[in-house]
Formats: sequence, structure tokens, C-alpha cells
Amino acid sequence: MTNQTKRRGVRWWLSRLGLRTKIVLCIYAVMFPILFMSMVYIIADNYNTVFQEATVQHVRAAQSAADEIAYLQQDMVDIMTYFTVNHHIRNVLMSDAERLRDVSLFWRSETPIEFMRDILAIKAQLSTVILYPENGLNPFYVSNDESVHNTNLDQIRTLPMYQNAAQARGDIVWTLVAAYEPGFYLRNRTDKIVASRAILDLSKRTRLGFLAISMDAGTFQKICANHLLSPDGGIVVLSYSGEVMVEAGRWNPSVVQKLQEEGLAARLAASETPYHAIEDSYVFCRSQTNGMIVCYLSPKAGWDARVRVGLHVPMLLALALLVCTWPLSSIVSRALSRSTKELSSAMQKFREGDFSQQVKIRSEDEIGQMSLAFNQMATDVRELIDKNYVMALRERESELDALQAQINPHFLYNAMDSLYWQAEETGLGTLAEDILALSKLFRLLLSQGQSEIPVRNEIELIGYYLQIQKMRFSQRLSCEIDVEEAVMGCQIPKLTLQPFVENAIVHGLEKSVDGGFVKIRGRLEGDMMVFTIQDNGVGMRQEDADRMLKADASGNYRTARIGHYAISNIKERLVLRYGQTAGLDIRSDPSVGTTVRVTLPATQSQMGGEKDGRRV
Repeated sequence: MTNQTKRRGVRWWLSRLGLRTKIVLCIYAVMFPILFMSMVYIIADNYNTVFQEATVQHVRAAQSAADEIAYLQQDMVDIMTYFTVNHHIRNVLMSDAERLRDVSLFWRSETPIEFMRDILAIKAQLSTVILYPENGLNPFYVSNDESVHNTNLDQIRTLPMYQNAAQARGDIVWTLVAAYEPGFYLRNRTDKIVASRAILDLSKRTRLGFLAISMDAGTFQKICANHLLSPDGGIVVLSYSGEVMVEAGRWNPSVVQKLQEEGLAARLAASETPYHAIEDSYVFCRSQTNGMIVCYLSPKAGWDARVRVGLHVPMLLALALLVCTWPLSSIVSRALSRSTKELSSAMQKFREGDFSQQVKIRSEDEIGQMSLAFNQMATDVRELIDKNYVMALRERESELDALQAQINPHFLYNAMDSLYWQAEETGLGTLAEDILALSKLFRLLLSQGQSEIPVRNEIELIGYYLQIQKMRFSQRLSCEIDVEEAVMGCQIPKLTLQPFVENAIVHGLEKSVDGGFVKIRGRLEGDMMVFTIQDNGVGMRQEDADRMLKADASGNYRTARIGHYAISNIKERLVLRYGQTAGLDIRSDPSVGTTVRVTLPATQSQMGGEKDGRRV
């Protein structure tokens, strides 16, 4: 089929469509590219937002873990510095071994080592401190666990830890010593992070000793585990040499292997880029001057899932717009095609012999001009027929005018106002007041305006609501409103207290045969407003009340409602507006009642005043 044939087929198909259908298609043809571009923009913006938020969270977690690890390392560095610079200890390391070999407890008598024992007793997180003199003296050893060190310095010299410290020329070297690993310890039941360094003379040519301080690796691992944001992520701590010191969570060994290659982790930690894509993970590296690099590994799959969740909203919005466009386009097409239908119908009747047809001119566009031309043509034809063929027939049939009965809508407020006056005239004063209260309640509920209103308006709404409820409960319901005048001028989100009052009556008192009472109190405590809604209804278990406050919107309590608002919606609305300064607490006992306490910041135009007590 050629392109020309296709164009003819499309043109024929379009020619067969009605005008209303063509108008609807035109509306969709205009809206679709706009909607498509809007969706692309929303998706791109959502994608960037998700990545920015996730990046900030992971960078903060990696930095916090690095800071806490650096704090522990600093304790070890400070103790090593003291051992290195203390002149008493250096004198022992530089003294003649034969002179001190016969001195019992020479570490205690020649050095302030007891002071260091006290410090190590306070630093309970440290495991061992070992100082090996190079002059042949026995090593100094302190242990806070059951570890036993190797006293043979010749064997210690063969270890990579010693050799790396000797090459570092006085700098600290960090090493992981695994549990039960032979060599440095004769007995060791836990993994240890060991900081070691060579103690040199002032010329830095001769080694005087080898100092090693260790800490349980589980302490570092616990820090890393506490900063994991999700179960599918992991934190790996590397030394500058690339050795894995600690890991927590789930981590991809191939990604860690790449970080170890050629000091990649150290280069990434020095980079200003917040994250780095390596294979199937995003890596966040943070370093400190003490020789360790903290790497947070987050799988890309988790990020992609968060992005996909964010796509649901724009897709649902686009679908809703497309669905809502149909009735709107139908209304528009009906309005535009109405004149053409009338013209087509008049032409059909004119063809059947009804020459009195006239089309009402509704516009001055092309359709209006066609209607005007048709009317003129019908008039000319009718006059021509009257003059030449039916001059003798002067009587014409009377035309029947179709009467269209239109019922003017009576608004709800006017109807209630009429009912109010009828009740007043018939002497039903109580009923009239109830109708008036219901009318005012509807006015407050349905009125449009700002989302924040004075507390005075909220209390007024509650008062009318309670008056209506007393119509149902009669003498079974006792209500009291006691709100300080200082609170009345404060601002409050609309419908914050009324749903709890409604919940107290509907769920707390409605099932009670004897009824009960509802008390609403409002006090100003410092710069906070404190409201309490108390009832003596059926109540509930406290754990159920606590679960209602903590319930996630997708959990079992997503249907728990008070009035027309879910408890989680009210709590979320308060938190979004006031942050953590807002408070919502529910206390309840079965068969005793429920007390709701709402705490909000006092934002008002006037402060002070006398207490206003109101009973309903």
C-alpha cells in the first residue's frame, strides 16, 4: 500500500466521523503532546529529586560512621603519642639492657607506666597495649581481655605488621588481626584493629621499640551497622593500603576488590563527587587523617526501585487527566456541534416540505453565517410560494410553542433558612435552633478559605456539631467546652479538633446505653497550645491506641478513621506544618474512656485574656 493510498484511507475514515468525534480527537491531539511533555518533565524532576535525597542520606551516613571511627582512633593515637614522646619510656628504650635486666619491675620503677594503666582502665574499648623494646628488655603488656601476646621479638619482626611499621618511619600503620590468627598473639579470641608504629631515636635512624595498640573490631563493626540505611546496603572500612578492616551489612565482593585495586578508595575519598558508580552499586567514600576509608555501598537496584515508585504518581495523574478529558471534551464538542445539528435538522425538514424552518443564530462564526443564509433562503422560498401558489390560503396553522419548564435550584442555605422560620412561626423553638445550628455548621464546613483558622472558629464549629449530636442523644450526652480566651485568637489548621470530638461521640458514646460526657479543654502553656478531648465511653486498650498512632498508611490500621479523616492523616498534617514541635497523644482504658491530647505552637494575633468557659 503506497503512502498516497494510506493518506486517502485516513482521509476517508476521517470523513466518515461525526463532527463531535472530530472535535474530541482534536482536543486529545492538542492535549497529548502537552501531557507527554509534562510527564517527561515530572519524571525527570522526580528522578533528580530521588537521587539528590538518597545521595544526601548516604553521604551523611558514611560521614557519621567515619567521624565515630575517627573518634575511637584518636584515643589510640593519643596513647601512642604519649608512649613515643615520654622521656622516661625513651630512656628505658635507649638504656643498657644489662643494667635493667636485674631490676625487678623496671617498667614500674623507671617509667610512669602505672599512670598509663589507669588510663587504659578508663579506656575500656581498648583491648591491648604492647611495647617491644629493641634493646632486648622484656616487652610491656596491658590487656583488657584474655589475649596473650607473643613475647618473642624475633618472631614479631617477621610479621608484615612490623615490617610495614618499620618502612613507615614513625607513622602509624593500621592492621586487622583475625581471631586465632597465629603470630602476633599466642591467644586471641576476637578480631582486632591494631595500630602499630616504630619508635625511633631523635635522628630517626635507629629503632628503639615497636608499639602496638589494639581495639576490638566488633566496636567498629557495630558503628557501621548502626549507620546502615537499608538491609540491602553495606559499609566497608579499608586501610590506605587497601586491607579490609571491618564490614557490615551486605556488600559486593567484586566492588570491594575494585576499591582495593591501585588505591581507588583513597582517590574516591579525596574526590568532591558525592557518589561513584561501580558495577551494580553506588559507592560513597569518606576518609579521615588516621588512615582509614569508610565506604558505603548501596546497590543500584534499590535506587531504581525508589525511582519506579515515584513514577506511579505522574502516570496516575496522566491517566486521570486523559479520563477527565473525555467528559470535558464531550461537553465542548456538544456545545460546538449543537448549531450544526440544528442546521442539519432544519435542512432535513425543509427538504421534506416544511418551509417555515428557521435556525436560531447562536454565533457569528462560519456556522452562524450558514444559519443566517439558510434562514434567508427559507424566507425567500416561503415568500415565493405564498405569492405564486397559495395566495388564496391566508390562514396559517398556528404554531405550538414548546414550553420548557426550568426549575431554579434552591440552595441548601436558603432551604434551611426557610425551615428555620417555619419552625419559629409554628412555635418549635428547639427544632428551629437545631436547624439554625445545622445551617451554621454547614456554612463553616463548606466555606472556602485559608487552611488555618482562629481557634475561635474551630470551637464554634464544635459547638454547633455538639448541638446537632444532642438531637440524637437527648439527655444521654453531656458536653463541656472550656477554652481560655488567650487561646481563642490563636491560629489552628482547620478541622484539627472536630474529628476527635466526632470520634469520641461516634465510637466512644454511641454504643453506650447510658451515654456519657465529652469535655474539650484548651490551655496556653508557655508558647504552646494544649487541647484535650476527653470522653467516658467504651475506650480501648492502650496498646491499640498506640498502634493507631504509629500505624503506617499501608498497614493494618489504614482504615482506622475519625470522622472523615484518618488518624495518620491528621498526625501527618500536623507534623508537616509544625514539625516535631506538634504533639498528638491518645490515652485510653476499656470501659473508662479515652483522652486525646493535642499540642501545637501558639501562633496568634493576640495573647492574654480571661478564661472562657462554655457548656453545651
